[in-house]
Amino acid sequence: MDRITDLIKKSPFVPIQKHMEVSLRSTDELLNFFESATQSKWEEAQTTRRKIVDLEHKADELKAEARSLVPKSIFLSVPREDVLELVKIADEIPNIVKNISGLMIGRHMEIPTVLIPNFIKFARECAEVCRIASNATNQIDELFQFAFGRNAAEEMQKLLTELDLMEDRCDETEIILRSELFKIEKDLPPIDVMFLYSVINKVGELADTAETVGHRISLIASK
Repeated sequence: MDRITDLIKKSPFVPIQKHMEVSLRSTDELLNFFESATQSKWEEAQTTRRKIVDLEHKADELKAEARSLVPKSIFLSVPREDVLELVKIADEIPNIVKNISGLMIGRHMEIPTVLIPNFIKFARECAEVCRIASNATNQIDELFQFAFGRNAAEEMQKLLTELDLMEDRCDETEIILRSELFKIEKDLPPIDVMFLYSVINKVGELADTAETVGHRISLIASK
């Protein structure tokens, strides 16, 4: 009986939840990184970059832990492939954060002053999408405990609606940001423009990925 109880406790969803917590911390550090980078405080940015790399390594450890628990969880109530796919998608968040910070720190990449307000706004909105996705991840236990009952389902739907609305807001801000960049790009070195668009794309990927995580959780729970 103790062995059976131990197997039940070793759910892969626990390290997935911890993984999202680490991912959320990495997006918070990315905001700190942007604050330093937009002020050309590159020593501070480098310190934050190291924290981001450490968090990405921690996320990799939790990803491996979640994967290792899947075949051992004989009482897992969802298909193994669904859990592994959720882990794979969620792990893109800290990877994207690390890539963004690496891209900018390597070039001491400056954000044109006129872009900074909406760039920071865009980054904060994308980080908020990640925060909502993390909240959805924390609902996994309740969803399965009550077999996706009415209250749990309503709470999840509320989170998904909030997730979609915030992701739409990110898209709107990204359009404005791109428009601002388009107006000044002829005055900037072409290579700088290329990297600016790349960073904007990657920040947008954070929101897209987080939204996918939330909907993937809902899909798994509804099966």
